[in-house]
Amino acid sequence: MTRGLLFGSTSGNQSHSKYLVEFRAGRMTRKGNMVHPDKRKGTVYVHQSEDSLMHFCWKDRTTGAVEDDLIIFPDDAEFKKVTQCTTGRVYVLKFKSSSRRCFYWMQEPKEDKDDELVRKVNEYLNNPPVPGSGRGGTSGGAGGSGSHLHSELGNIGDDELQNLLNNMSQNQLVQLLGGIGGVGGVANLSSLLSGGRSSSQRWVSYSIFVLYIVRINLSCVTAVEQI
Repeated sequence: MTRGLLFGSTSGNQSHSKYLVEFRAGRMTRKGNMVHPDKRKGTVYVHQSEDSLMHFCWKDRTTGAVEDDLIIFPDDAEFKKVTQCTTGRVYVLKFKSSSRRCFYWMQEPKEDKDDELVRKVNEYLNNPPVPGSGRGGTSGGAGGSGSHLHSELGNIGDDELQNLLNNMSQNQLVQLLGGIGGVGGVANLSSLLSGGRSSSQRWVSYSIFVLYIVRINLSCVTAVEQI
């Protein structure tokens, strides 16, 4: 039962769309201080890969070829309207850690939803959903809230926790560590170690360590909130 509570039920966790947000838009090429539209029909979309990383993508709607597939880390980029352009609806993906800019022009027939689409893009890129939480698709799911995770971890004894982790596969450990990352701030650690490093026993030891740290952090947060 504990295993099911930590991971949640797999049924009902699937998103209604394979993308968190998508809309019709074309690419633009930059030449000097000017940007020029690529007239091809395209789609901009945001999705979360199995390793929990967020991807900002553009694909050709005619051929289906994905030409932009950019991994975006939280607070590393902002999608915003280019207000200086008065002849069209131009948007830019602006990176904060570099001078890189990616420009796109809106191809949606109506502009009444532009602001909402931009808000969703920035929300997903800078506040990625916890795997299984159902954001962007269905409500509820495996990730749960911080208080729910705190409750579950607090009810698991040390021996039960170690026995549980000993019986998990590496993929399940990655899923669990990715899920708690939204609360404990360790989401990317599991992906850094998932590339065929060491034995499954090392994964178990690492997982126990992370879960202990998360339990301590959540207990501290709860204590502070009660002061």
